[in-house]
Amino acid sequence: MMGFRQRVLFAYGHRCAVTRVQLRLVDAAHILPVGAPGSSDHVRNGLALAPTYHRAFDAGLIYLDEEFRMRLSEGKIQVLQQSKFVGGLEALKAPLGQIFLPPDSAQRPSAEFIRRANRFRQIAT
Repeated sequence: MMGFRQRVLFAYGHRCAVTRVQLRLVDAAHILPVGAPGSSDHVRNGLALAPTYHRAFDAGLIYLDEEFRMRLSEGKIQVLQQSKFVGGLEALKAPLGQIFLPPDSAQRPSAEFIRRANRFRQIAT
């Protein structure tokens, strides 16, 4: 039986949902973090993300909306701007928008996991 990582990467064709890069550089990220109540290792709670986007997602710098668009968190950007840590922001932002989705709709992100994750990370959508 495949684990969470294998199921998510297989669903996304080993391709980052944001950048579409493969190159064996893709992580399986939980939409609703492992430590959050109700999180699970179900493929619908997963996204295939390049490591930088995985870290940005986990930090709440970027988030997924219910229309499957990856977006910047304006609140997090303001904090970074105040501390003068915005170098590379334009490059990070460039591929954001509609994500690449698994062809099988039964493996696509769950709206419920997305809503709960955004509440957990305190992201106003």
